[in-house]
Amino acid sequence: MNPTTILLVVASVLSACGGGPELATDHAPAASRGVPGVSVLRIPRDGGVARLYRAPSLDSAAWKAADKLPAVERPLGADTEQGLVFVLDRKNNVVALDLDTRKVRTYLENIRYATVGADGALYAVDTASSVVQLVRRTPVRFRSKLQGKPTQLHGTMDGALVARLGGDRPALEYLGSDQAPSSTPLPQGQVASSFLGDLVAVAADTAVVLYAPREKSAPRSIPISGDARAVMFSPSGHRLYVARAAGPLLVLDRFDGTQLREIELPGPARELRGDMHGKWLLVRPEEGDSVWVIDIGTGQHVGSAAARWTDDIPAIAPPHTLLVRRGSDLVGLDLSAPGLPELERIDGGAADFWLPIAWQPAQETGLPLEADSAGLAAADTGPARPSVYLQVSSSQNPVWANELSAKLGAAGLPASVLAPRRSEEVYRVVLGPYATREQAEATGRTIGMPSFIVTTQDQSTAQ
Repeated sequence: MNPTTILLVVASVLSACGGGPELATDHAPAASRGVPGVSVLRIPRDGGVARLYRAPSLDSAAWKAADKLPAVERPLGADTEQGLVFVLDRKNNVVALDLDTRKVRTYLENIRYATVGADGALYAVDTASSVVQLVRRTPVRFRSKLQGKPTQLHGTMDGALVARLGGDRPALEYLGSDQAPSSTPLPQGQVASSFLGDLVAVAADTAVVLYAPREKSAPRSIPISGDARAVMFSPSGHRLYVARAAGPLLVLDRFDGTQLREIELPGPARELRGDMHGKWLLVRPEEGDSVWVIDIGTGQHVGSAAARWTDDIPAIAPPHTLLVRRGSDLVGLDLSAPGLPELERIDGGAADFWLPIAWQPAQETGLPLEADSAGLAAADTGPARPSVYLQVSSSQNPVWANELSAKLGAAGLPASVLAPRRSEEVYRVVLGPYATREQAEATGRTIGMPSFIVTTQDQSTAQ
């Protein structure tokens, strides 16, 4: 099957699933060494040594950075496949912490704005408005400059940058490495991008307006009653969540705009924030310092907690830890228990930045390290090598996962489901197995949807 056919097959299968249950694609790639859990990285705001905490318990991991970070303006995100965490320091430099070597290195200087895309690529805008993309640690300078001051940046899976330009005339600008920028006027309102970066949504009061920046097509409007204040895509991009000043939270089908569900909230809302696995939704009330927690699987409001909203917190560390600041401390709350009881409190943690990442130190994963190409050619007397899969989706509902696997299989793709090893984990819809990581990566570049490499020592868990 050629790449174009694969792309069309996957797109049609996912579109067909649009009216069905949410199939949440993990928001961040897993580390290449296997299928790790989630850790929480503590980034010292005023500079110093970063530390790692295990999820969900938030107990301290043995891992510790070898170098000190400079004073940090803000964290940018992580490329967990490369094992890098990016921050913007207070001297306008993009600095990376290498999770494997534990070293700190400055990659780019004189940077004004930056973001990390869904595939881990970093996009940076320097003081001269030039755009640089950092792909696998290699900088690529765009031919054209950004044509205004961005208030939001989104990296796309096709290597382009989407920017929301501020000012009296807000606009959406799409900029590729070797093409001139294209600009589209935007209405006022909060802006959200899909995981792939192929679609941008604006909560524009009486409607949610959808833009496809690359296609340069006319925007599509979904009428909304009750004053749309915020909008968010599900990780898979199938669903739109719309917070309103009046009325319940709306869940819409991204493809045809139909209303799929209403979720009752304690009051008006003004901001939405999700987790990397698409299980939880955090809602910011119109008034007060608190957070409402929605279980997306059940469509229920499961609890509320006091929380100060900042760029990094509140946040979810999967599978079920809510990170909030309480006074001078960082507190982890248990979303799996009634009343959201406190799991752990880290003294003095409120002063620093916190970043959940889909990465664990190799010695803590409990999974075998993935061998390199040379190691796979070793004698048959060596240990069994891991099987290599390409994960395309995940769900906590085995029926939904098997349904997608069956549809992909019917379309001619080698799809199966990897069952969870522990009760809190998810069912992973995968393609494969592949003989090598390179073969899996080649397929991943053709299917036009979020995917990443996972390995397993035993294929018998595939259903």
